[in-house]
Amino acid sequence: MLFLKQIRASGFKSFADLTVMDFNYDMTGVVGPNGSGKSNITDAIRWTLGEQSTKTLRGSKMDDIVFSGNNEKKAADVAEVTLVFNNIHENFSSIKSDIVEITRKFDKNTRESEFYINSNKCKLKDVQSIALEAGLTRSSIAIISQGTVANFTESKPETKREIFDDAAGVSKYKKRKKETLSKLEKATENLTRLEDIAREISRRLPNLKRQSKKALEYQQKVNELKNIELYILTKDLRVLSNRIEELRVEKIEYETQIKKLTNEINMSQDEVNLIIDKDAEDNQKLSELNAKFNSLVQKIANLKVRKQKAELKEQENLNTKDQDEYRATLVKKQFDERQISIKSEKDKIAKAEDSLLELKEKYDYYTGKYNEIYKEIETIRTAISRINIQIETIEHRKKTALNSYQDAISAILNNQKQISGVVGVLKTLINVKEEYQIAISVTASGHMNSLVMKTDQDVKKAIEFLKKNTNLGRVTFLPLNTLTPNLINLVQKQLLEKSEGFVGFANELVEYSNDISKAVEYALANIIVVQTYDDAINLAKNTNFRFNIVSLDGQRILPHGAIIGGSTKNANIFAKQNSLNQDNNLDELKNKIDALEQKELTRTKELTEYKTANDNLRDQINDLNGIIRNAKNNLFNWTENLKELSDEHKSLTGKDLFTGIFSRSEESESITLSRQISELEIQRDEVQIEINSISFKRTQSMEKQKEMNSANSLKRSELDELKTHAGSINTEYNVLLQRRITIIDRLSNGYQITEETALTMDVPEIKDEQVARERIIELTTYIQNIGNINMDAIEEYKTEKERFDYYDQQIKDIYDAKEKLESIILDIDIAMESQFKQIIEDVNKALPDVFSKMFGGGYAELIYTDPDNILETGIDIKIFPPGKKITNLNLLSGGEKSLVALSVLFAILKAKPLPLVILDEAEAPLDPVNVERFARYVRHFSDNTQFIIVTHREGTMTQCDSLFGVTMQTKGITKIINVKLVEVKNLH
Repeated sequence: MLFLKQIRASGFKSFADLTVMDFNYDMTGVVGPNGSGKSNITDAIRWTLGEQSTKTLRGSKMDDIVFSGNNEKKAADVAEVTLVFNNIHENFSSIKSDIVEITRKFDKNTRESEFYINSNKCKLKDVQSIALEAGLTRSSIAIISQGTVANFTESKPETKREIFDDAAGVSKYKKRKKETLSKLEKATENLTRLEDIAREISRRLPNLKRQSKKALEYQQKVNELKNIELYILTKDLRVLSNRIEELRVEKIEYETQIKKLTNEINMSQDEVNLIIDKDAEDNQKLSELNAKFNSLVQKIANLKVRKQKAELKEQENLNTKDQDEYRATLVKKQFDERQISIKSEKDKIAKAEDSLLELKEKYDYYTGKYNEIYKEIETIRTAISRINIQIETIEHRKKTALNSYQDAISAILNNQKQISGVVGVLKTLINVKEEYQIAISVTASGHMNSLVMKTDQDVKKAIEFLKKNTNLGRVTFLPLNTLTPNLINLVQKQLLEKSEGFVGFANELVEYSNDISKAVEYALANIIVVQTYDDAINLAKNTNFRFNIVSLDGQRILPHGAIIGGSTKNANIFAKQNSLNQDNNLDELKNKIDALEQKELTRTKELTEYKTANDNLRDQINDLNGIIRNAKNNLFNWTENLKELSDEHKSLTGKDLFTGIFSRSEESESITLSRQISELEIQRDEVQIEINSISFKRTQSMEKQKEMNSANSLKRSELDELKTHAGSINTEYNVLLQRRITIIDRLSNGYQITEETALTMDVPEIKDEQVARERIIELTTYIQNIGNINMDAIEEYKTEKERFDYYDQQIKDIYDAKEKLESIILDIDIAMESQFKQIIEDVNKALPDVFSKMFGGGYAELIYTDPDNILETGIDIKIFPPGKKITNLNLLSGGEKSLVALSVLFAILKAKPLPLVILDEAEAPLDPVNVERFARYVRHFSDNTQFIIVTHREGTMTQCDSLFGVTMQTKGITKIINVKLVEVKNLH
C-alpha cells in the first residue's frame, strides 16, 4: 500500500537545493556510501512529523538542520520539508482529504518553526496529533534505525512497552490522558485557588451584607424622604407662589390707595396752606384797616368836639335873635346837613353800584373759569383713573410674567443701570405663532427663561452682582459673542424635511431679530417639530433616536429614546408673554399719568384760587348789596325828612329851601364840621364794612381750614391704617418670598429641579399631608442619627456576592469537570488496558511463527512484568532459539538480537499492519542468509505496508521495487538518483 507519496526538501541538512523524492512503489530502498546523506531522509521525515530532539536528529542544536554551506554554495537561512501522504484509507482520520501535505519550516535567524497542514498554518501539536493518528510517532516501530534494533533486546521493559503502546493505538490515549490529567491538575489548582477566594469572600460577605442592608435601608429612607419632601416642596411652592401673587396684587392695591390718599392729603394740605397764607394777608390787611378805622373814629370824635364847640358858640350868637329866626336857621342848618348826607349817600350808592357791577363781572368770569377748570379736572381724574386701571392691569400681567422668572433674573432686569449688556429674557425676544407655542414650550422651556447678554464680560458683571446678593440664586446666561450652536448639517436637514408629518425646525418657526440669532439657534436649532405623536415616533425610529422631536400637541421624544408626554395644561409659557408684549407702552402710560397728575395739581391750585377769589367776590358783592340797600333806605328816609324840613322852614320864613341858593360862605363852622364828620363817617363805615367782610371771610376760612384739617386728620388715620396693613402684607410677602427662595434652593441643590419645572411637574399625590410632614421629621431624624453609612457597601456587596456566586458556580463547575475528567481518565484507562492487552495477545499469536521462521525454529513470547497493573506494566520477551537455552537476552549475538527485534516488528505488522515503516540500516548486523530472509519478510508485508529501507545490503536491495541512490558529488550537498528495479526485473 502506497502511503507516503513524496518528500520535498530544501535547505534541510545536506539538501541544499530543492530535492524531490517521489515514492511510486511499496518497497523502496535508499542506498549510497556512508556520509552521502542517506539518513538525512529519515531525519527529514522525523523532523517534519514534529521531532523536537536535536539529538535524535543527530545534531547539537536546531540550527544544525539548516544547510551550513560549502566553498561553492552559501549557507541557507531556512530549512523546509514537505511530506505528501495518500489519505484514501483515512489513516489521518481527522482530515477529510485524499491527500495530506505536512510542511515544516525553520528560520535560523528568528529561530522559529512554522507548521502547515495542506498549506494551512497550524501548531506543532496539530502535526503531532495527526502523526499519532497514523502511528508515526518517535517511539513507534514506523521508523526503525540500526540503533533501535540493536537496543531493543537490551532496553528496559518500560521502554519496550512504548513500541506496543503505539502499535495498540494507546499512545493517543496516553496523550489524551496526559492532557486530561493536566487539565485535572489545573482544575484542582484552580479549585484550591477558587475555594480560597470564595472562602475569603464568604468571610467578608456577612459584614458587607449588614452594611449593604443598612445602606439600602438608608437609601430607601432617603428616597422616601425625597418623594415626600418633593411633594411637600412642590405643593408648598405652588401654594406660596399663589399666595405671593395674591399678596403682590394686594400690595399694588394698597400702594395705589396709599399713593392716591397721600396725593389727596398733600393737595388738601396745599389748599390749607393757601388758606393760611391768605388768612395771614387778610390779618395784615385787617390790622391796617383797624388802624385806619381807629384813626377815622378819632378824627370824627375830634371834629364832633369842635362841632359841639362851634354849635355852642353859634347858639350863644343866636340867643339875641328871634326865636323863629333861630328855628329857621336851625332848620336850614339841618336841611343843609341832610342835603350833604343825601349827596354823600348818593355818591356812596353810585360808587357801590359801580363796584358791584365790576365785582359781578369778575364773579361771572371767575365762575366760568371755575366751572371750566372743574370740568377739566374731572376729565383729568377720569383719564388718570382709566390709565391707572391700564397700568395696574399691565403691571399685574408683567408681575405675573416676571413672577415665573427666577428672583435673580428679576433683580438683573430691575438693575440694568448697574448691569450693562442685558438684551432680555429669551422668551420675551421672540414671537411664536399660536400653533407652535405648545411644541416649543415643552421642549425649550429650560432655555426660554435664559438671559440673553451681549458679551461674556457683561455676564461677568451680572455674576458679580448676583454674588453680592447671595439670596438671589443663579441664572443661565446666553452671551451672544461666545455661543456656538450645534446645527444639524444640510444633508441631514434635507433628509429630515422629507419625513412624513415634518413641520419644521423650531428655530425656523419663530420670529426674532438677527442680533439674537445665535441664542435662538442655540436653544431651538436641534428641535424638530412634527404634526403628530405617530410622526414623532416614526421619525425617531428612522433616525435611531438621535434627535429631539416634538409633536404640535407637545408629546416629546428625547435623544436615546426617552418619551415625555401627557397633558399640556399650563405648559404654554408664551400665553402671558404675548399679552404682555401687546401692552409694552407702560412707560408711556406712566408718563401720561405724571403729566396728567401735574396738570391736575396745577388746575386744582387754579381752581382753589378761583374758588377763593369767588368766595371773596361773593362776600364783597353781598357787602355792597347791603351797603346799597342801607344807603337807599337812608336816602329815602332822608329825602322825606328833607321835605319836612323844607316845609317847616317855609312855614317860618315863607322861603322854599329847595329853591334857595346858599353860598359856601354863608355856611357856618358847625355845618362845615358836620359835613366833614359825615364824610369821615362814610369813610369809617366803608372801612368797617371792609373789616367786617375780611373778618367774615377769615371766620369762614378758619372754619374751612378746621374742616380740612379734620378731614386730613381722618385721611392721615386712614393712611396710617393703610400703611399698617400694607406693612403687614409686605412683611408677609417678604417672609413668603424668603420661604420660596429656601424651597427653590432646596429643590435646586437637593434635586436639581428648577422652579419652573417644579411648578409644572407631576408628583405622586399624598393623601394625608400632616402624616407626610410628620414622616419627614421622622425620616430626617432617622437619617441624622443613623451614623456612618457605607453607601459603597451596596455595590460592594452586590459585586462580592456576584463574585462569590460566580466562584461558587465555578467551584461547582470544576467539581463537575473533575468528575467528568476522572470519568474520562477511567474510560481512557479501560480503553488503554483493553487495547494494550489485545495487541499483546495478537502479537503473541503471531510472534512464535515469525520467530520460528526468522530463527529457523525456536519459540518467543511477550510477558508482562506486572500482570496486575496492565496500565503501568513493562513488556519483556522470552525467547527460546533452536538448540539453545537463553536465560539472558544480553547473551545473544548482535545478529540474534537484531533477529529478535525484527521478529517482534514483523509480529506487530502481522497483528496490526502500519501504513508506513522506515528501516534505517535495521538489517546491518545480519549475515547474508538472514538478510535475504529479512528482505523476503519485508516483501511479504509490503502488500499492506509501505517500506522505505535505508540499506547497504545487496539481499535487501534485490527485493526493492525502486532504489534511490544517494551521492555527494559536491562536498556537503546530497544528490538523489532514482532507479526503478521493478522495471529492470520485468525486462529479465
